[in-house]
Amino acid sequence: MPLSILSKPLALLASDARLGFRLMSRRWNQVDRPKRKRVELAAVLSLLPLSAAIAALAAVPAALELDQSQMRPVLHSVAAPSITDQVDELVARDDFHLREVRVQRGETLAALFTRLGIVDAAALRFAQTDTAARLLVRLPPGRFVRSSIASDGRLQWLKVHSAGDLDGALATTRITTLDRSIGTESGFRVVDADIALERRVELKTGEVRVSLFGATDEADVPEAIAHQMIDALEGEIDFHRDLRRGARFRVIYEALYSSGEYLRAGRLLAVELENSGKRVAAYWFANGSKHGGFYGADGRSFKQAFLRSPLEYTRVSSGFSASRTHPIFGYDAAHRGVDYAAVAGTNVRSIAEGVVEFAGWQRGYGNVVEVRHDGKHVTLYAHLESITAGLRQGMRIGQGDSVGNVGMTGWATGPHLHFELKVHDLHVNPLTAELPAAQPLAVAQLASFALAAAPLRAQLALLERVSIALDRPR
Repeated sequence: MPLSILSKPLALLASDARLGFRLMSRRWNQVDRPKRKRVELAAVLSLLPLSAAIAALAAVPAALELDQSQMRPVLHSVAAPSITDQVDELVARDDFHLREVRVQRGETLAALFTRLGIVDAAALRFAQTDTAARLLVRLPPGRFVRSSIASDGRLQWLKVHSAGDLDGALATTRITTLDRSIGTESGFRVVDADIALERRVELKTGEVRVSLFGATDEADVPEAIAHQMIDALEGEIDFHRDLRRGARFRVIYEALYSSGEYLRAGRLLAVELENSGKRVAAYWFANGSKHGGFYGADGRSFKQAFLRSPLEYTRVSSGFSASRTHPIFGYDAAHRGVDYAAVAGTNVRSIAEGVVEFAGWQRGYGNVVEVRHDGKHVTLYAHLESITAGLRQGMRIGQGDSVGNVGMTGWATGPHLHFELKVHDLHVNPLTAELPAAQPLAVAQLASFALAAAPLRAQLALLERVSIALDRPR
């Protein structure tokens, strides 16, 4: 169609459009401003779904492209390091581990190094000869010691905590540190520091699979707290014979920190143990004595006048018997005591307060210590590797004090402790004998004890609920 024929109609259409636009503009300007804004906003919002649909369509690939796409595996070869390289790397790495112990009565610095697993002649020589390290030579029993040791036994540092105020509102301690120093001629230095400690309460729970100490290690419970657990409950549970796989424990204890860094374990506040269907819980209470004590919920004291065993944790290898075959000589004879299998060097403790009647060598007993505890109870500890230094006849010792270390002196085929108990000079079975119990709390203290134990009981119950929830299958 020729353009000349369309030109006139197009011109008329354009003129009408301009006229219409002017009329609409004039009418739009006559509308009040708030109403115009509402209309403009509605127009913009009405376009949003259309814009989103257009964007979505633009982003989605064509169906044909999706059908043609395929998953392709990507393979890469990774060369694993050789065993030799891995071993060399482990040997070259300086792995350090921490150990913490308490000094035993009569223990020398050399014996302490051995018990900690330190094999460092230079460090021992410095500690024994340097005047600044004089405090380390004769450490009082019960002093808390921490050390960092390399995998080859080399000492990184050793810290001795002197007596401080751990029971006050602000716990303090003095720390003597022996560590390596590049800037000194000997390669070591000794530094003393007084520090304030922050007391925190920590809660842990665990299950016994192989041994109690293995379970506490797995639950990240400090070794010192594990020992306090045994001290608190050993009058109620025989850890040598009765502890079973699957036993569960819950503990609440104090941990002492310095500048936000964990320093050492404090006091065990509460412990609960479920073993073979039996549940027992002990709560610490400041009963007015120097160290306080552990009590049941009814106020009954868990601290026995006599410990059930002279070793903290071991097993019975030979029981009390009227007749057994002697392991060396082969004849039948009465076995008037109990043999505890233990590693040579394990600490042997007195089961009760008493007076040493004999400490020395005695034929088949080898190194032996005999203690009279009262008018009728006497105990004997035989085959000791060594007797605690300074222990002699007539000396008074307390419950739990060291009398020596497990050995195999005298007539013995291997390291163990032979333990005897006599009542009125007659031998009795230490595992079944009735031993004196400690006195319960006074009636006047029961209300204070119940008030102190209530929050601990609530926390133990919370720990139990949490452990049940974690064990529940999902």
